[in-house]
Amino acid sequence: MATVKNSPGPRPPDHSPGAENVSVLWGQLKIKPAQPWVWLRLAQHYGAQGLLLQAAYVTRQALRLDALLEPELRSLSPTPDSTSLKDDACLGRPVLEEGSTLAARFLAVLAVEPGDWLTCLYAARLAEMTGASATSLIAEARKLEPIEGESLHKLGVWRLNAGDAAGAIAAFSGLLDVRPMRTGSMMYLGDALMRTGRSVAAEKAFARASLSSNAAFLVELAGKVYAHNYWQEALRVMDKALSIRPGHVPTLLALARMQSEVYYLADCQNTLARIAQLDPQNAEANLLRAGLQGRMGDAVGHLGTLQAAYAQDENPLSRLASSIAMTSLYNDSMSPLEVADLHRRVCAPITTAFRQRTAFNNQLTAGRRLRVGLVTGDLYRQHPVNIFMLPILKRLDSDRMEVCVYYTGTRYDDFTRQAKSCTRYWREAATMDDIALQSAIVADEVDVLIDLAGHTASHRLGVFALRAAPVQATFLGYPHSTGLTNMDWLIGDATVSPADHAMLFSEGIAQLPGSVFCWHDETVYELPMPRASDAAVVFGSFNNAMKLSMKTVALWARVLHAVPGSRLLLKAPSLRDAAVRTRFTSLFENQGIASERLELRGPSGLADMMQEYGDIDIALDPTPYNGGTTTLQALWMGVPVIALAGGNFVSRMGASFLTTLGQTDWLAENEDAYVRAAAALAENCHELRGQRAHLRERMAASGLGDISSYVKHFETLLHAMWALHCSGSRQKFIGVPS
Repeated sequence: MATVKNSPGPRPPDHSPGAENVSVLWGQLKIKPAQPWVWLRLAQHYGAQGLLLQAAYVTRQALRLDALLEPELRSLSPTPDSTSLKDDACLGRPVLEEGSTLAARFLAVLAVEPGDWLTCLYAARLAEMTGASATSLIAEARKLEPIEGESLHKLGVWRLNAGDAAGAIAAFSGLLDVRPMRTGSMMYLGDALMRTGRSVAAEKAFARASLSSNAAFLVELAGKVYAHNYWQEALRVMDKALSIRPGHVPTLLALARMQSEVYYLADCQNTLARIAQLDPQNAEANLLRAGLQGRMGDAVGHLGTLQAAYAQDENPLSRLASSIAMTSLYNDSMSPLEVADLHRRVCAPITTAFRQRTAFNNQLTAGRRLRVGLVTGDLYRQHPVNIFMLPILKRLDSDRMEVCVYYTGTRYDDFTRQAKSCTRYWREAATMDDIALQSAIVADEVDVLIDLAGHTASHRLGVFALRAAPVQATFLGYPHSTGLTNMDWLIGDATVSPADHAMLFSEGIAQLPGSVFCWHDETVYELPMPRASDAAVVFGSFNNAMKLSMKTVALWARVLHAVPGSRLLLKAPSLRDAAVRTRFTSLFENQGIASERLELRGPSGLADMMQEYGDIDIALDPTPYNGGTTTLQALWMGVPVIALAGGNFVSRMGASFLTTLGQTDWLAENEDAYVRAAAALAENCHELRGQRAHLRERMAASGLGDISSYVKHFETLLHAMWALHCSGSRQKFIGVPS
């Protein structure tokens, strides 16, 4: 319905709608939907009856048709947003505490007003949510709907948001013969098809959706398409949206975000320059510009810009706080204690802003089967959380624990489906606010709730601040203490989280034997052919540019000086950009390393990247933010790694890997020792080139690759946490059994 911009015209006869004429009003809209005064009268009726979900919906429709109605709609009492259920998006939740109560009330309304389309539709959805039959209600809603296909569209969106992709497909497919060019429905159909692995059909649905000429919708579509890794297609959709409204700043911002995420840094800079001309003080553009500092590898400058924006924003609950916390991990000028204190400072407002739940109904029995909840948005593709968590999910003993996943993300692929198949419950949580998500977790009676995000983009630390389970822990997704006092445990190991580092952790320390990370990738990666015996020594790193700190550059330059004729191969997404390549070439030249000794490569597909490890002889671990996934990939591809043991979790991951592997001669306690270890390995380079298979075999047999033993230790550790809780103990350390 197009917005009416002129005067609404003469008002219809003035009388407040009562229960007896709601069916008539919906009947009028079925004849002609674009009647703003009819929508207004429905809003008046629903508001007077306290049917606030309905009031919110019809209010939006009235305003879409005539913005001049806003003053009158605001005067309604009670207002549609005066409830915790602000709009019918709540019907897209997996569970709704008020569901049974609302269903009974709506059925009572229908008994009086059988022609009330919206209440009929809501009753149908609530029936689905509560496990009752909804068939007859859906059929009736389709008869009453004022806009053909509206009932199926809304049911499809609700089902999709609740995680029922198959149900969503059934609803949207019902529109193909009714409104095949309803682009919004086609977008959601494409999303649902992708979630079920039907990519060819999804592409057709997305292509149909892209025929829209609505710029705002095209921006939303681009986001959906991008979430399924069709990033080139998403950029083309964004170009179409901009061709419709070229100077629209929000659209330009959406494009800049996407360009930054796919490391089209020069394009992103150009887009930000356009925004600067249109809106010089735009705060989000300034933050994106700061993000480019990080993409360029300037972690210190990035952190400073974020801190300035945070201070100017004057909102202690801003997600900038988490951006600051994470960026501090890359800063080579901060001590471990300074980084830990910063985390505590930015988390303090989160802790104080929420009232922590203290009462739970969980049975306090040690040794029983546990219900373990995972909060994550990152179970997709090659995200590190997925790489390390999926093998665990596939092997957990269902007699010892059952798993509930609260999925806060919007990206889905075959890995997501595999993860979902391993769980007892899978709750779609992306659209749930912290309070709603906490309520859902409490209702599920989760015993141990695990954060898999820390301060990364998809985090939900507010839920943990509220406390949603008796025991809460952080694991895998963030290589540092969260700084959140309501987080009971950090799961680490004796190297990344030793007992004498307790002052760096807001959480208690729970140690796994060996390393906190275990490499088990079911994809077969053939070892590359050995490099030629007379080839020059090649050091390498496949870490992102933010990890290449000034300290790291200087250290690696020393290694190159210590091994004459050697070269350094750097591979990172940012290095597709010419300006980034120029920056790092200059940094090394300032350390006396000629550009001819450097090879800088941009991103490639995973299979190709794994084979590129065959182009290097020795991997160099950066500092202070060590390699994680990349270090384990290097070792798996038969490449030895030199690491420097730092002073906190993020700078001790390399030490954890090498200690567990039993290769402590590759581990240095200071920079001089790092250079000596690299030079010593280089002397034996020709021998090492033939030992890739041997290194892989050793890794698979060690704690770094023994996934079965690792999962058992993980289960035992969670049970130890639960036993301490049941006993009322305040113990803050669970060490590795001797």
